[in-house]
Amino acid sequence: MATTSPPAARPGRPRDPGADERILQAAVDELAEAGVAGFRTNSVASRAKVAKRTLYSRWPERDALVLAALSSLSGCVHPPRTGSLEGDLGVLYDKIAETLESPQWLIVLRCSFEFPDFPELYADFLRDCVDQPLAVVEDVLYDAERRGELRPGLDRSVAAESFAAALANFSSHISLKRGVSAAGTRDRYLDLFLNGVRSTDG
Repeated sequence: MATTSPPAARPGRPRDPGADERILQAAVDELAEAGVAGFRTNSVASRAKVAKRTLYSRWPERDALVLAALSSLSGCVHPPRTGSLEGDLGVLYDKIAETLESPQWLIVLRCSFEFPDFPELYADFLRDCVDQPLAVVEDVLYDAERRGELRPGLDRSVAAESFAAALANFSSHISLKRGVSAAGTRDRYLDLFLNGVRSTDG
């Protein structure tokens, strides 16, 4: 009768399932305290209470870890697919506004002043944290166009930029000081925007 050999033991320690989350939080804390220029991976490893080899096995490059931390603060949006332009834009508005008005976003704003000194990191940040949500807004507008909800000839790229720019303005420090907020202007702005992009047919 044949016998089954036990599975070979895997070398090394088992992977720490919570290490990624701890490292990202430690990286965010490091950015909040030291900014981009003062960001040190050794300090992140110490904050996260992980070995440096554990950190480097996940993020071998310093800038990749900085970008991952910034991306975790920026959030990631997806097309809501509610079936209507009004429904989709409402969901996106609330999601993006929640990110822009969160205390954590102040860390991103602080780091943004250092971006001119880190052009490659800045380009990656624009791709992952700015272009991604803009592409989602454009995707929503494309779906609306296919359903016949969008007025003919509309420049979806310009419309998406306008949507995001207004949200950023409503969530800025200056606007908040003036008593203007994304939450307070939500329904009025969505009504204005929809009237500007929606088809008049039907």
